[in-house]
Amino acid sequence: MTPMAAVLVAAVVFSAFPPRIAAQRAQKDGRSWNTSHIALASAFSVALWIDAGQTREAMRRGYRETNPILGPHPSVGQVNTYTAVAGLAVLGTAAALGGRVRPWLLAVALAVETFAITSTMRQGIAIRVP
Repeated sequence: MTPMAAVLVAAVVFSAFPPRIAAQRAQKDGRSWNTSHIALASAFSVALWIDAGQTREAMRRGYRETNPILGPHPSVGQVNTYTAVAGLAVLGTAAALGGRVRPWLLAVALAVETFAITSTMRQGIAIRVP
């Protein structure tokens, strides 16, 4: 199993635990995560992982990357680093935000990733799960 796959599996497994986890036992100050928040965060994480895999495959085939942060021909290391930073930034920001804004942020992040995945699929890069 690749390191990226192991991280994804761990994220899905830990997000599936019931709200007995200490971080989810926080006081009801608007920062606790409900089931829909966890589902959106999990879907975003999976979409980000798929997008990273497609990007690595596209770079292997000589395609040009359209993400201005990564540049036209990023290395595998740059793609992996960007994926980790983007995931932590979105999920960290979602954790810091209150319950009313969190689903909007996660939904927008998921929409952006879904758009990236479908755009890459139109270019002939399929979704492959290792």
